[in-house]
Amino acid sequence: MAENKDGIIFQNYLGYYLTASTVRDMFEKYCKKVGLEYKGTHCFRHTHAVLSLEAGATIKFVSNRLGHKSIKTTADTYLDITEKIEEDELEKFASYTKR
Repeated sequence: MAENKDGIIFQNYLGYYLTASTVRDMFEKYCKKVGLEYKGTHCFRHTHAVLSLEAGATIKFVSNRLGHKSIKTTADTYLDITEKIEEDELEKFASYTKR
């Protein structure tokens, strides 16, 4: 395999980018192979956004990273209150009120 100088994740045996259709086809094939329902590759975008928010990234950062025109789009789409976000926010409130 060729050296990957760009740090790309999905590459062919020559070290070049894979086409989007190739990545989709591979994921669909592997999902079927292990008995999982294929739900498309967009789920990785959603997962990245939610995990970034859970890790403490600001909504502005995530919005910019996703290329949204406004943070409202990002908030409406990705800012579901996950258990982790809820726990973190309640912890902040509890810590603040202990003062």
